[in-house]
Amino acid sequence: MKIGVFSDPHFCNATQFDTRRPSLSYGKLQTAMTEFKKQNVDIVFCLGDLTDHEAGEERESVYNNFKKITELIYSFGIPFYLVPGNHDYLMLSASELQSDFNLRTPPYVIECEKYCFILLDANYRSNMVRFDTAGVQWDDSNLPREQVDFLKNALDVSKKECIVLVHENLDPCVDKNHIIKNATEVRRVISHSKKVKLVIQGHYHWGAKSVIDGVTYLTLPAMCEGENNPYFVFDLD
Repeated sequence: MKIGVFSDPHFCNATQFDTRRPSLSYGKLQTAMTEFKKQNVDIVFCLGDLTDHEAGEERESVYNNFKKITELIYSFGIPFYLVPGNHDYLMLSASELQSDFNLRTPPYVIECEKYCFILLDANYRSNMVRFDTAGVQWDDSNLPREQVDFLKNALDVSKKECIVLVHENLDPCVDKNHIIKNATEVRRVISHSKKVKLVIQGHYHWGAKSVIDGVTYLTLPAMCEGENNPYFVFDLD
């Protein structure tokens, strides 16, 4: 089985801010999707922050950019799943992502022949209200109790190797502002299960890799940074 993965395109009309080149992400994603199609990947995952917005940009413009980039992805005919990032909730709600763009809000499980993919959403502030309602605070991400329990149950019942996907970071080795506040507890659940092959994250734009209790924690570098185009094909077999 092959999966295609990328993270943090931050697609919008801005040509540059800080080290980011968000307007280039449309072309980068077209290249990535073409390669995914060529390699016959079975599923494509975005690890969050599919779009962004410029200062003062109207909500309609953000909505249209989200529509433009999802239409590009869907045009390749490969099953696609978004693990929501903090920027995805800046101007769009979870209900809109579902109803308008067919993007289901985690947590949920994707069962394949040999693997179980567990998608989580840590875009919750310390009061456990999701960003699209509470307002985005990028460095205050939390996985609610309901999702911690969901993860534990999914791992308990699974008979397959599991892969966990979340935007914000469970890896304690990245910059602390990017780490989910209750990451230690979540890692404990993952370690105890002995079933998780890989944890894939975004959010920390420079990327990282750690092995903790035998589990690989892989943070994807951001597609929007500079001229590089980091996308990956993982052959899980």
